[in-house]
Amino acid sequence: MNILKEKQVYQRGEYPRPDFIRDNWTDLNGTWRFAFDDDGTGCDKGYHRGENLNLEIVVPFCCQSAKSGIGDTAYHETVWYSRAVSIEEQELRNTCLLHIGASDYETDIWVNGDHAGKHYGGYAQFTFDIRRYLKAGDNIIAIRVRDDLECDRPRGKQYWKEEPDRCWYTGVTGIWQNVWMELTKEVYLEQVKMIPDIDRRLLEMELYFNKSEDIELEISIYYEGRLKKRIITEVSGSYVREGILLEEEDKVDEIHYWSPDHPNLYEVSICVGKNGVKQDEVSAYFGMRKIHISGGHIFLNNKLFYQRLILDQGYWEDTLLTPPSSDALRRDVELTKKMGFNGARKHQKCEDPRYYYWADVLGLAVWGELPSGYMFQKREIENLTREWGDFINQAYNHPSIITWVPLNESWGVRNILTDRRQQALAKGLYHLTKAYDGTRLVSTNDGWEQVEETDLLGLHDYAGSAEEIRKRYEDLEEFFKTGIPGRQALSEGNEYQGQPILLTEYGGIALKKTKEAEWGYNEAAETPEEFADRLRALTEAVRSMGVFQGFCYTQLTDVMQEVNGLLTAEREPKIECEKLAEIFTGGMRDNEE
Repeated sequence: MNILKEKQVYQRGEYPRPDFIRDNWTDLNGTWRFAFDDDGTGCDKGYHRGENLNLEIVVPFCCQSAKSGIGDTAYHETVWYSRAVSIEEQELRNTCLLHIGASDYETDIWVNGDHAGKHYGGYAQFTFDIRRYLKAGDNIIAIRVRDDLECDRPRGKQYWKEEPDRCWYTGVTGIWQNVWMELTKEVYLEQVKMIPDIDRRLLEMELYFNKSEDIELEISIYYEGRLKKRIITEVSGSYVREGILLEEEDKVDEIHYWSPDHPNLYEVSICVGKNGVKQDEVSAYFGMRKIHISGGHIFLNNKLFYQRLILDQGYWEDTLLTPPSSDALRRDVELTKKMGFNGARKHQKCEDPRYYYWADVLGLAVWGELPSGYMFQKREIENLTREWGDFINQAYNHPSIITWVPLNESWGVRNILTDRRQQALAKGLYHLTKAYDGTRLVSTNDGWEQVEETDLLGLHDYAGSAEEIRKRYEDLEEFFKTGIPGRQALSEGNEYQGQPILLTEYGGIALKKTKEAEWGYNEAAETPEEFADRLRALTEAVRSMGVFQGFCYTQLTDVMQEVNGLLTAEREPKIECEKLAEIFTGGMRDNEE
């Protein structure tokens, strides 16, 4: 059966990357042959040719997860995958792009026994053009993934020891996001960056092509199905920048910006031609949105924006880091909004692109965070900066993302308080982020021991009482001398520059513990009533203090031994969502805060 010829009609939210869609694509998720390679002799056994793999696995679920059909949490450094793909003769004239949403950590691809590419990184999407290795008929794709326990790379919450501990969890080895293929012609679009400027009513577009050619370019922009702008031009080169003016939809009051309350989106179609022959066509979207700071405040679309965030780690019981489905991601966003939050801090994870899609569509502001390394040295610097750039570029067009977080709680730079080299890495990551994306805010080392190069001062404080919160922050000048118990707010040699201050982790209350290893911050609440009362007191203290421009409650769901979620691991609310919404909003609308 020719799987590439059977055009699949998916809704945008089901497509692996909803912000960059091609029609001619094939889903490669599902059953693959699989094998562990503990002695590193897979090539000798013919695994790279698809031979002798003795197990089956359901991709994209990692081998540690129950949903994969393997469910083996023991340490295996190297794993293999293989499957057959059928190609017809006429399709060999096309470029064939093999996409892997994420594979942790060192991934090698073979096609029909020939090595087709290698990628380092565990969280960002990568692509190989495999056309030259294909033949008419059946083709064997084989993938080897090596993932050791080193901490010189983005690991996030994947623990490097045998059993999960504290706030670190079961690791992920191998493929853990979607795999798919696409057909294009000779010239194709590698990336498009859409840069909204609401003050000038302008959309700037940066288009990156796989090669330098003279091409015809047609860009069409739609709002609610109505054509708003069409640009037809001839361009040359592998990089093109276009500025497109967009008329306001309403002559009196602009109502089509993107915000959590009004998540308005524009659709884009980009068609690439050469000598009158269509080469590539991509469907994308964008939101007209601006986020900036001024005078110690945060503004969304030039209006004050008080952030009510939830910490979201994106773990599931049976699938670990991999979402069970697009619907599961949509439900997480819907539950987040239902509980009164207008945003989420995606913690220590580059999430499946469909999460950001649902945040775009349903209206949820998101903080994008780089999973931490834990060993400061040159390899960590190289690995962090490479994958951080990949993630920013991949997620750039999602209007829901308003803040980038390159470091968390000094993880990977544990001596940043006094070590000027580690401070230099933090400052370098701030400027690198701004070079990739000057339109969003950056919280450089969210939590404590901040450097001056940060747009926001994010503080983590798990004080157990409202009185403790009020006392600690009533005198900011004194606070910056003492910091949080055990941690300074600023690294040595750095001064507070008047940035907006947010309490970006607090709470973490557990509701009863059923096992000894389970935990939350401070004492567990014995009843739902006590849980709600303590939650209300802490949140009211935070909200009532004018020092904070927003907060982030820990956390959305229970994760393994950390049982301090508002929801269970199965996404069941511990108290009514309506009651939670009243606590977190204070019964007020955003524009009344």
